[in-house]
Amino acid sequence: MKDLITCVKAMAVGAIAMYYLDPDSGRRRRAQLRDSMRAACDGLGQRVRAEGRHAAHQMRGLRAEIDSSVTASVVDDVTLVERVRAALGRLVGSPGAIDVSVIEGIVSLAGHVLTAEHEPLINAVSAMPGVRSVADHLAVYDEPGNIPELQGGSPS
Repeated sequence: MKDLITCVKAMAVGAIAMYYLDPDSGRRRRAQLRDSMRAACDGLGQRVRAEGRHAAHQMRGLRAEIDSSVTASVVDDVTLVERVRAALGRLVGSPGAIDVSVIEGIVSLAGHVLTAEHEPLINAVSAMPGVRSVADHLAVYDEPGNIPELQGGSPS
């Protein structure tokens, strides 16, 4: 049985050699084999580099998450004011109608806001990293009416 397997292996190697060493088509077949092997190696190299970049980005993101969770409670007041001001544009239709101040992590909101925007605004600001509490000094209105600060705001 062992001799039969050896014989079959030898025949297969001979057939492959004949296929690639054929004087008529062997050169073309060898070139095709070389090109396909080169393409496979190039594709593998590109995939390995892409996976390496992906892993590096994942590690960088994980490090940023860890850093932010460690330093989340230590946010200076100026930075916190800027974060709240930046979020106002996404939370209310008239962000200019709200004044923001922060003292030792306590955010004070004053100005005018619509009823539909009031609770989501307070909840979003309360959930921000570094905010200890929110002092709500906002005047709440059902509709813009005659309040100039609320005129022309985009509906959120």
